[in-house]
Amino acid sequence: MRTITYLTRRGMLKKGAMAFVGGSVLARSGWLEATELPMVRRVIISHPLLPPAFDGLRIAQVSDLHAGVFMPPERLERVRALIERLAPDVVAFTGDQLDRRQVDADLFVHGFAGVDAPLGVYGILGNHDHLASPRLALAAMEAVGITPLVNESVTLRRGSSSIALAGVDDLDAIPGWGPDFGIVGRSDAPFHLLLCHQPGGWRAARAAGADVTLAGHTHGGQIALPSRGVNLARLSTPYVAGPYQRGDQILYVSRGIGVGAIPLRFGVPPEIDLVTLRRGPASVV
Repeated sequence: MRTITYLTRRGMLKKGAMAFVGGSVLARSGWLEATELPMVRRVIISHPLLPPAFDGLRIAQVSDLHAGVFMPPERLERVRALIERLAPDVVAFTGDQLDRRQVDADLFVHGFAGVDAPLGVYGILGNHDHLASPRLALAAMEAVGITPLVNESVTLRRGSSSIALAGVDDLDAIPGWGPDFGIVGRSDAPFHLLLCHQPGGWRAARAAGADVTLAGHTHGGQIALPSRGVNLARLSTPYVAGPYQRGDQILYVSRGIGVGAIPLRFGVPPEIDLVTLRRGPASVV
């Protein structure tokens, strides 16, 4: 009996050690994945209403930076340099530029001041921007050179052609703030592109007439096992990452760059999305 007890304890210790080592390896792998330079995910979105003059428009979507403890200025500068090398026509920040502290605004400004693109740089607020302070987050965007689109829209022009670019406030905005999807319908442009931080707003975006909606928020699940169909984001939304389509209306959800409360990414590497718009039947490749 004593021998059996001894072996059982030894087996338990062995299993515990293996679990600890395995967990440590996974944690280190997840940390490295979370802090590496973002990959560039190239996406082509086609739509029949896109004016011919905008065929080939390139948009760099930058989502969920979470400037803060795990996204210091030097890493922000590396991300900015990557965006500049892509030479997009438009840069769109789709929320959560800041993590949650007021000091994170200074980090973001230090890392991204002077960012530019030929047709402009635009941004919206995410839920974490509201945690830090929406007014502070807006001031940080303006200091960087980003035009805030919080329930606002702009008209992008090429020659005599135009498209509308609109942005809404976050779905979980603090009292006194909040999204106004009606902004989409206030432009008579033939094509409407919407920035909406949370993909859960796509239903309202579709009803408002958004042809293409760019979102983030989910981090692609941040921790996922794609081969086994495991993804933490599915606990809160059916729109986890990548493209979704209903008729001619399209949603694209970025996996984003930063991390939330858990400083790990596993199975979901950080990304910048280079979205190219094409004129043609509605599709995403």
